[in-house]
Amino acid sequence: MITRVNGPQVWQRWKAAKRLALLAIFEDSVTGMRVKEFCQGLSRNLGEQCQIVEHVWLFNTLRLRELQEIAAEEASASDLVVISVHQTEGLPDDVKNWIDLWLRQKGSRHAVLLALLDPPYEGASGPTEAYLEEVATRGGMEFLVGSTDVPVSGWHARGRGGDVEA
Repeated sequence: MITRVNGPQVWQRWKAAKRLALLAIFEDSVTGMRVKEFCQGLSRNLGEQCQIVEHVWLFNTLRLRELQEIAAEEASASDLVVISVHQTEGLPDDVKNWIDLWLRQKGSRHAVLLALLDPPYEGASGPTEAYLEEVATRGGMEFLVGSTDVPVSGWHARGRGGDVEA
């Protein structure tokens, strides 16, 4: 599979800085694979000179308050936070609690929030997308949305910062 990532302008800053701190949380193995494929494409786009520091969390690990705090601290130091989900009814309360912790710790650090969602025909992700957009607004972040179109080996994200294709 050939993957292209045409990112927002902020990606050029990460490339110039030669470092990107990324935190990803995902729901299950399918959404975890979505994150992995995105990160591989991003790595190719940013080039070998750019170090990507990844922190990865599974939704169910955020059931414990102590782990929520660790993940929130990691997210508050991240340039890019990726949330990969196929939930149509909204995010679990544990994930929402983690998001609240993260936003309290984040401060004014510039960050991008990327939501990787199921394609529209697999279920309406409207409530989840709307909630995450509101999170980005509260946190003063750029917001991007991506969805995979299975079996097509590509996806397209739209947002305030530009288009992303993989």
